[in-house]
Amino acid sequence: MPSILDRLLLLPSALLALSVQCALAGPLENRDTNNTVIAAPIAFAPDQSWDGIDGSWSSFTVRIGTPAQYIRTFVSFASWQTLAVLPQGCQAASDYNSCAGTRGYIFNESASTTFQNIGLYAWGIEENLGLPGNAIYGYDTVGLGGAGGSGPTLANTTVGGFAVDDFYLGIFGINPKPTNFTSFDGPSPSFMTQLKEQKYISSVSASYTAGAPYRFSGVLASLTLGGYDSTKFVENAVEFEFAADNSRDIVVGVQSINTPSVNSSNPVATELLPGAIYMYVDSTVPQIWLPLEACKVFEYEFGLVYDNTTDLYLVNDTLHQSLLQKNASITFSLAQSTTGGNTVEITLPYAAFDLTASPPYQGLTNQTRYFPLRRAANDTQYTIGRTFLQEAYLTVDWEAQRFNVSQVVWDQGAQSKLVAIPPFTGQSTTTTTNQASSSGLSGGAIGGIVAGVVAILALLALLLFWYLHRKHQAARAKAAQMEKLGEVERNSDLSAADANARGREQNVFIKAELEGSMPVAAADTESEHRRLLSSNGSGAPATPGTIGAPSSLNYFPNRGSSAYSPSTPTPGEGTQSSSHSDSNGTYQTHSTMLSPLSPSNASEADSKERQIYEMAGDMPTIKEKDGRALSEKEAMARRERIYNGVDSPPRSAVALDEPSAEQPRERRTVNPEEVVMTDRLAPPENDSLVRHRAFSFEELRTQGTKTEGTSTNASSDDLYSAK
Repeated sequence: MPSILDRLLLLPSALLALSVQCALAGPLENRDTNNTVIAAPIAFAPDQSWDGIDGSWSSFTVRIGTPAQYIRTFVSFASWQTLAVLPQGCQAASDYNSCAGTRGYIFNESASTTFQNIGLYAWGIEENLGLPGNAIYGYDTVGLGGAGGSGPTLANTTVGGFAVDDFYLGIFGINPKPTNFTSFDGPSPSFMTQLKEQKYISSVSASYTAGAPYRFSGVLASLTLGGYDSTKFVENAVEFEFAADNSRDIVVGVQSINTPSVNSSNPVATELLPGAIYMYVDSTVPQIWLPLEACKVFEYEFGLVYDNTTDLYLVNDTLHQSLLQKNASITFSLAQSTTGGNTVEITLPYAAFDLTASPPYQGLTNQTRYFPLRRAANDTQYTIGRTFLQEAYLTVDWEAQRFNVSQVVWDQGAQSKLVAIPPFTGQSTTTTTNQASSSGLSGGAIGGIVAGVVAILALLALLLFWYLHRKHQAARAKAAQMEKLGEVERNSDLSAADANARGREQNVFIKAELEGSMPVAAADTESEHRRLLSSNGSGAPATPGTIGAPSSLNYFPNRGSSAYSPSTPTPGEGTQSSSHSDSNGTYQTHSTMLSPLSPSNASEADSKERQIYEMAGDMPTIKEKDGRALSEKEAMARRERIYNGVDSPPRSAVALDEPSAEQPRERRTVNPEEVVMTDRLAPPENDSLVRHRAFSFEELRTQGTKTEGTSTNASSDDLYSAK
C-alpha cells in the first residue's frame, strides 16, 4: 500500500493533467461536436464587363425570379437586400434597350412566377449622403452567376425593384441584417444569412476588392463569401472592430492622407487631411467624402476646380495632362482610432482617381473626367467609397464584428487560394484576412498551463516545507527525549570508558544544597551558583535531580593523571564555586565560601550519613582516608589544631593515627602535617578578601584547563594515600 507521502507526491502529476485539461477545455468545446466539415467559401466570379455612369466598375450578375432574369449589380456592404432596376427606370429613355443595357438589364417582377409582392418601401441606405430612394419589395428566388452559373440559388429572398437614377445599376447587398417590413417580430433573413443557414458557407463573412481597369489590361473585382482569397492582399496585423452604429459599422480611423512632395529640395510628404477623422467604408458609392478643409487642400495641391452645378471636381483636358504628368499617389493611413495604435497604409496611384462620368449622372449632359472627391457636409458623410477599394482588400466578419483592410497585391499570374472564415463561437478569434487559423495552443491554453505549473510548484514547496518541518519536529522530540534519558544512561551499567566520555560533556545542571546548609548570597551577577545534591533526595534513577552511584572508583580520572576534564577537581573547589577564570586566565574571587563547619550550619556530615554523589561529569565523590568521611571527633580535633592551635586531647581507646587493640583491622589516620592549610588565595591586586577552605579537597576548578598563575598543593593527594 502506498503511504500518504507517496500519494501526495503523485498529486502534482494529477494537477498538471487537470490544468492542461482546463486550459484546453475552451478550445475543445468550440469544435463541432458532429465533426462537420467547414464549408468552403464561395468565390463569386465577376462579369467580364465594366459598368457604371460614375466610372468603370467591375460588376456581378445575379439570377432573379422564375424563369431567371439576369441582372448585373454592384457589391454593397451597406445593403442587406438584392436590388434591381425596374422597367420604370428606362421608361423615359429614348432607347429603352440601350438604357436597359447600360443599367445592367431590367427586372420585371410581373414576369416572375415566384415573386411575392410585399409593397413599396424606402430602402434606407445612403440617405445621409442625400441619396434617398424606394423600391417595390417582395420575395423571390435569387441565384449567383449568369447563364450556366453554378452558384447557389435561394428561394424566398428579399428582392427590391427601383427606378431612381442615383443608383444606376442593381445592388447585391451582402450585409447580413434582416429586413423588417411591418414589425421587428417577423424579420426577413438576408441572402447571406440564408447562405449560412443552408450551409453553403461556414460563416457570415465576405471579402472584396473593386478591381482596377487601369492595372494591366484591366483586373476584375474579387468577391469571396464565407472567407477570403489569400493571394489578393498584403498581410498586416491591424484588426478593426465594428463601430457602435450598426448603420455605419465598418468605420476606420483615418489618421492621415498624404501625397509625396513634388519639391525635390523638400521630400517631406504633403498632408492632405488637416485633422484625423473617422470614415465609413462603403462600396455602394464610388466617391470619397471628406471635410471641406481637406477638399480645399486637395484643390490647392492638385489644381482641382469644384463645379457647383454637379457638385463634382471636373477635370478638363489641360488639368488631366498635368495630373498624368505629375502622377502623384495618395496614401491613407488607417487605424482603429484617430490616434495611436497599429496602422495600415493604403496607397492609391493617380489612375485610381482618373474617372469618367456619363449622363445622366449628377445632371451631366456629356461625358467628362472627374476627380472622385466629394465635399461632406458633416461627419455623418465621411465615407470611403469604391474608388478606395480599387487598391484595398476589405474582409468583414459580421459574426465576430471585426474586419480588416489590406493593400491589394497585383500579381497577374497568381492562382486564387480561398480560406474559410470559421463560424464565431462567442470567443474572440485571431482569424482575419491576413491570418489563417494557426496551429498550436491558444493564449488561454498557454495561460492555463502556466497557471497549472505555478500551482504544482507551490504544492511541491508546501510538501517540502511540511516534510522538513516534520523532520525538524522529530529531531527536536528525539533531542528532548535523549536529554531526559541522558542521566539514566549514566548509571552503574556504564563502563569506565563511557563514564569518562560522558563526564566530559559540557552540560551543567543546577545542584541542590546540602541538607541544613544556608543559601549562598551572590556577590556578583556573573558568579556561578552550584549546589550539591541533597542526601534526602530520591534515589530513583528516573527522578530528575538524582543519579545513582558510580559502579567503580574508575568513574573519575586517576589522581595521578594530568589530563583535565570538567569532572576533574581543582584546588579550592567545594560545595560552592566562588571563583572563575576570566579571559586572561586569572582567578576572580566573588564571594566567601560558606563552610559546612560554620556555626550557621544546622548539621554536618558524619560517617553515618549516606554518601552523596554529584551528577555525572560534575564533581567527584568526596573521599577521605580509607574512603570514609571524618568522624565527629576527628573533625573536632582537626579544628582545634587548625584554628585554636591546641593539640587534640589524649586519644581514647580509638586512636586517630594508630590501630586500636579492639579493632580487628588496621585503621589509617590522618597525619596533621599533611593536612593542607587554607592560606590566603592569590587574589587580584588590592583585593583583601580572604577565603577559608574547610577541607583540602575543596579545590579550585576552571571551565577548561588549569589556569595559569594558580598553584595546587602537591601534598593534597597524600591525604588520600594509605599510611
